[in-house]
Parts: sequence; structure tokens; C-alpha cells
Amino acid sequence: MLDEEVVEPHKYDKFLHTNGVPYAFLEVPVAFLNEVIPEGANWSDKGDEENPEQKNVGEYTLGKIYSLDNTKVIITIGATRSVGFRGRSVNYDDVQDWETWLDTKGYTIDNFLTIADRATLLASEAYSLGDE
Repeated sequence: MLDEEVVEPHKYDKFLHTNGVPYAFLEVPVAFLNEVIPEGANWSDKGDEENPEQKNVGEYTLGKIYSLDNTKVIITIGATRSVGFRGRSVNYDDVQDWETWLDTKGYTIDNFLTIADRATLLASEAYSLGDE
């Protein structure tokens, strides 16, 4: 009898879109947008050699959707090279880098939102005016 290979799903598989790209999101307080991205993260520097400076989350994330009362924001787990430009698709290594850093800020993968989770949150009273 042949042994069947059992393939365990990757922890980021639940974030995979049909296009093969992982899309993960996180709801955070708006103040979190001011957190500085650590040195060494791709495209995280915005200064120069004489005046090194790191982007903050608000400058670095691919996308932001604010709650109606502007107390919370859903950020996209991914980085921009410049406003509106990311250079390449997000991959599992990128999500891992975010997970590692966000863990130091008290957020775990259990806090990450899938596309469906984000859609549900966006339809909630906090983000949607509903059927007015």
C-alpha cells in the first residue's frame, strides 16, 4: 500500500484570493496609523542618507478604510512603494513579516481579517450607513 502524502494547509491559505494572492486585513484604532514601520522592511524608508526616516503604518499600508466615526480603520496587510504603487503582489513572506511585527504590537494572525470578514465588517453599522 502506498503512503499518501498529507499536505497540511498553510496558515495563510485562508487569505488566498482566487488570483493566488493572499489578501489579509486588520482593524485597528486610527492612532495606530502613526506607528513607525521597523527599519529593513521593504520600501519602509522615506528619508535619505543624511536624514533617515521610516514610514508610519498610514504611509506604508496598501489601503485604509475608516469607520464612520473615524475611531477605527481597516488596513490592508501589504506595503506600498509609493502612494498607490506596490511594485509586486503580496506573498506569504510579506504577510509573515507583518505578522511578526504586528505581534510585537499585540495583534496576532487571529486578528487578521479575510476578504469575507472585511466585507462583513464593512456592512456593519460601524462602517456602513445601511439602506438610507
